[in-house]
Amino acid sequence: MIMQNKIFHKEPSLISRDASTAIKGLLMLLIVFGHTGWITTDFATGNRTFFWHWLYTFHVYVFLILPFIYGYSKKSNISDKLVCVDKHIDIQKVKNDLRHNLIKIGVPYCWFFLFSAIAFVTVGGGQFDLKGMLYAFFFGNEPLMDRYIGFNFMWFLPAMLALTTFKSVYYNSCFKVRVGIVVISLTLWVLAIFKILSRHTIGMYVPFAISQAFYFIILGLTARYIIEKQWPKKSLMPIVVLLIGALTVLLYYRGEIHTIIDLHTTIRLVMPILMFLFLYGISDLLAKSRILSFIGTYSLQVYLVHVFVINALVVFFTHFTEQSIGLGIVIYLLALGISCGLALVMVKVPFINNVLFPTKQ
Repeated sequence: MIMQNKIFHKEPSLISRDASTAIKGLLMLLIVFGHTGWITTDFATGNRTFFWHWLYTFHVYVFLILPFIYGYSKKSNISDKLVCVDKHIDIQKVKNDLRHNLIKIGVPYCWFFLFSAIAFVTVGGGQFDLKGMLYAFFFGNEPLMDRYIGFNFMWFLPAMLALTTFKSVYYNSCFKVRVGIVVISLTLWVLAIFKILSRHTIGMYVPFAISQAFYFIILGLTARYIIEKQWPKKSLMPIVVLLIGALTVLLYYRGEIHTIIDLHTTIRLVMPILMFLFLYGISDLLAKSRILSFIGTYSLQVYLVHVFVINALVVFFTHFTEQSIGLGIVIYLLALGISCGLALVMVKVPFINNVLFPTKQ
């Protein structure tokens, strides 16, 4: 039997808590903005505005990159570059991480999936389909949630749960397993970019948002690698901004460009990494904002309630006036304020906090 020396060491966080919180706050401002339909709709055509399409190339995805920038425990194996010795995966460490995340992410997912289903049936006029709802719940797929509970924003939680699990598997596995994960991720992206397999389609056949995790893990690994190499220095920020601008122009004219690849999917692969590097580069400046820090502190709670608040405000204002961008801005500001208030209630009231977020301190 080949023996090995296991070395468990802590990889450092590459971002401060204040900077991370501020980035979350800015992303939540953008996410709520994108979900406020009266702002992001072209009333002349009924289509979404370009700014909406631009936001959806990165804003939620950057959230999924952040966990890879934090510190983590990693198992190093002597000479595991070529072979897997002893165990391929440290099962116990992965189990511990999964147990922690099931409570931290899985519990609020269960509650708010239930709230969404109840609202869909009782208020939204949707059909009660228990089989379909369970299908959507266990698969965590966006189109399935849209069809059976009427709220597709809930996909983020099972995707984050699956992603953090795969992150644990990746960093507690031997070299061959890590390579396998990267190859699967890149293969799925290539299939999507060449229009062979849609990102959402595969999620209708793979449970527990596993396919989503495979898509997003390459984004997090790439971002951490770049930052560890200290590439996003201030002198390189203009290049990052230039690339973001180039992709923005490409996104704007994508309908007029005919290629064998799906430009929109390609942009969704690259843009989140570039935007994260940009936000990382200005994170110290963002951290000085009390508003961003406040919203970032309660970003999970704000995310979970803001869609319900926006829908309630839309229903309310529809009784008194017609749709307009100006009123959309009012709804946006009200939705932010009310969502932050509800977030404080959920966190500050012990009983509610213990039920919805049992690991929240």
